[in-house]
Amino acid sequence: MKLKILQISLLLFLGSSVFAEKTEGIQFFHGNWKEAKIKAQKEDKLLFIDFYTQWCGPCLNMAKTVFVLPEVGEFYNSKFVCLKVDAEAEEGKLLAKKYAVKSYPTYAFINPENEKIVHRSGGRKSSEKFIAVGKAALQPQTTSEYILSQYDEGNRDQDFMINYVRYMSSIYKRDAVKAGFDEIIKNGGKLTEPVIWKLYNDCISGYDNPYLKEVSDNYSKFVELFGKEEVDKKLANETQYCSAEVMTTLCDFEGKEFNIRLKKISDNIHFKKDYTQAIKSIDALLAESTLNKQKVIDRLKFMVRLNKRYGADYPDEWFYKCVEYLRYIAYNDTTRDDARIHYDYALALEMMLERSAKNGGEIPENFKAAPELGKKEYSSRPAELKMKPKYRKK
Repeated sequence: MKLKILQISLLLFLGSSVFAEKTEGIQFFHGNWKEAKIKAQKEDKLLFIDFYTQWCGPCLNMAKTVFVLPEVGEFYNSKFVCLKVDAEAEEGKLLAKKYAVKSYPTYAFINPENEKIVHRSGGRKSSEKFIAVGKAALQPQTTSEYILSQYDEGNRDQDFMINYVRYMSSIYKRDAVKAGFDEIIKNGGKLTEPVIWKLYNDCISGYDNPYLKEVSDNYSKFVELFGKEEVDKKLANETQYCSAEVMTTLCDFEGKEFNIRLKKISDNIHFKKDYTQAIKSIDALLAESTLNKQKVIDRLKFMVRLNKRYGADYPDEWFYKCVEYLRYIAYNDTTRDDARIHYDYALALEMMLERSAKNGGEIPENFKAAPELGKKEYSSRPAELKMKPKYRKK
């Protein structure tokens, strides 16, 4: 009887897995190029091609984390006949050459009637941005072919230029983004216009442009127009790597003091090599109860990373503190499913053992006990997930 129940459970599990595989995510067509064209013509759809290679990390990441999402599948399956094409396989080489594929992943949207490309994009993207790429392919005035040809012909209408900047941003052409946005402003666009502000907010990054200073110099006006939270967030994001000296010349905004503190720590680590002061400052940040610790972790994880190339040269004082900080990050980062934080911690422990063995020394005592700050136990359990209550037996 138990065996029968087990068999039924297994069949139900396998059946549900197969069902999920058929209904979730992008369903790629498994025929050849000719068959895909015929299918797209019959269904009156564009062809969507994901050009990838076996060695491309972003390609694999998209396949594992974005293409499989239900909302992505729902959109792409309904609008396109979808193909995955290995650009280094036999037929893939011909198609990659035909459509001038030079980087991976490349997303190509093809008219099956004449085999001409109508829209092109690429790179690692969030599900929202990847769906936006598909939507752009369906609107004639937002396709890459239209945008590029119109720009070359001299179209500088504001609405068109907004689409141009957004497209260039989607394919990571930073110089073209900056030049296009500058042209919008030169031709009369105002940063105070909601549509221009949104474009700036979405596509223009960094502090080495006149727009950040304009927002800072007219802070009250921008807050009145777009709200303090949104304006502060933009200023804080764009000044993360700005020098402390430049930062002090800007208006006061939420996150300014935090950015100054983190930049000084970064300078002590990477330029001054003043590890003692860096340690003092980091320890103060971690001990400060009023700070959002996840924000600290998000910045700290890039400052204390160890690897075979750099970590071996660090003095003991800084090396062992890096291991300690990586332990804190692994224990307390709220994104428990981010494999990188756990890999970094595991690598740091391995390097610590190697260093201790090489130097004939003991592992520092603080690693033999629970951490002083943050969580005391290492767990994959999300912080917001409560423990199951223990019920007393009656």
